[in-house]
Amino acid sequence: MEPIPVFFEMVDRTALVLKPRQPFYDWLKSIEPDNNEPEKLDNEEGPMVYLLPDFDEMKDVEKWLKKNFDMIFTDQLNNWYTDETIWVQNRTFKLFKEWFSYSLHTMVYDTLEEPIEKI
Repeated sequence: MEPIPVFFEMVDRTALVLKPRQPFYDWLKSIEPDNNEPEKLDNEEGPMVYLLPDFDEMKDVEKWLKKNFDMIFTDQLNNWYTDETIWVQNRTFKLFKEWFSYSLHTMVYDTLEEPIEKI
């Protein structure tokens, strides 16, 4: 049996773990009241993970997120509905924090030896 590696390689990224809050679910239900898919976000699929640029300090990650939150916000909306006319308008960082909880992680490790593939 091969020994388990002691050290994993770090990935040159910061991870943003994003989970919808009630206002996001309310928005989904306002569009399709009978759609039960949103419950899968909590029960089956879990939170989303976005890989951001690599940062050494958390204050730099927060600064980046304040400038770039809308691309993540719109990705979340687009994952459900591609019709931009039904998306929430006037998206702000404050609204982003009301609609999503998140955590940021600067230490990201790859436990596999295969290269990471984008699909």
